[in-house]
Order: sequence, then C-alpha cells, then structure tokens
Amino acid sequence: MQAIEFVSKAHDGVVDLPREHQAWNGKDVRVILLEAVSVAARRKPLFKAATIFTRGYHFNRDAANER
Repeated sequence: MQAIEFVSKAHDGVVDLPREHQAWNGKDVRVILLEAVSVAARRKPLFKAATIFTRGYHFNRDAANER
C-alpha cells in the first residue's frame, strides 16, 4: 500500500487533492482524517500554580508517621 500525507481544508464534505497528487484522482483510496491542531493549542498548561500559606503551621513528624 502506498501512502501520502498532505494538509487540506474540508468543505461541503469534500477534501481537495493538491496539484502534485492529482494522479490519485479516480483511484480507490482509504481515508483517515486527523484534525490539524495548532502548536499553541497543544501547549496548554497542565495545571495552574498553587500558593500555600504555611504561617502558623506546625509540622509534627510523629503524627504524620502514625498515618
């Protein structure tokens, strides 16, 4: 099986072949559609930074180890 990859814009249920691939017109083909996601959309942060105020907090190691 031969495969090619190109970027196109779907319109009215049609995906146009680029000029360099016009020889594929009329051939039986298998089509897999993948949405092109922009680089900026892929770089979303996984979480936001958290701030923890520890003033007045006393850590008790023995109490923590009991759990």
